[in-house]
Amino acid sequence: MIVEGSSVAECWLQLLKLMVDDRGKELSPVVVSIKVTSDEPQYKNDLEEELNLFLSNNGLPLIETTAGTIFPESLSHGENSVFDRFEKVWKYAKKDRKNRYGHYFRRLMAYGEKYDRKTNQLKHIIETYNGIPGIRKPTHRRSALIATTFDPTLDHSAQRMRGFPCLQQVCFLPDSESKTLSLNAIYAMQYLSDRAYGNYVGLIRLGLFMAKEMGLEMVSLNCIVSILGLGGMKKTLASEIVRKYS
Repeated sequence: MIVEGSSVAECWLQLLKLMVDDRGKELSPVVVSIKVTSDEPQYKNDLEEELNLFLSNNGLPLIETTAGTIFPESLSHGENSVFDRFEKVWKYAKKDRKNRYGHYFRRLMAYGEKYDRKTNQLKHIIETYNGIPGIRKPTHRRSALIATTFDPTLDHSAQRMRGFPCLQQVCFLPDSESKTLSLNAIYAMQYLSDRAYGNYVGLIRLGLFMAKEMGLEMVSLNCIVSILGLGGMKKTLASEIVRKYS
């Protein structure tokens, strides 16, 4: 199943409609392709406000909170790099029970730190693509521009419910001729009402950051989801939202 659109709001609403129309509460597999443009539907702010109300009422992280686990937009401005600024924040954030299994951005910038083999995958990808003056030339091999969040030494578990990491991998796909970048993200499991909207926002922000660092323009996000679940939202509420904004 493929869903395409020009904004997060448009694609998320399409997915919600598909979920409402389906007899079950899961769709599999699903590919979500979002063009990165400045076009936003008129209902975007109202839809986000209603979704945030649902999230708040059910003790779930708001859209911005979920987005920030993938890319901390608030730390990306200023003289110091987002990596340096997050490093300072992490000593406090890691104490939060919600991060007991890990954190997406931390995995991307400090993979393997438990075993003293900390690797900043994002920095490596930027330096691989751009090259390092006097050290190595640029390498545009696409299979080199991949970062993973899944660590089998930590994440292989017999737990019935774990919650992290649903996002497994991100792939940065540059087009040298058009100077554009697409981001592909692979999810083992994703919950539409609980996390998906924030996931898409965060992934686009990650892509925009990487595109800027690589001298490119981000044009699309493609999310490959093995299983898309409805999440905690009841279908009655989902149906009301679909009717209101369709």
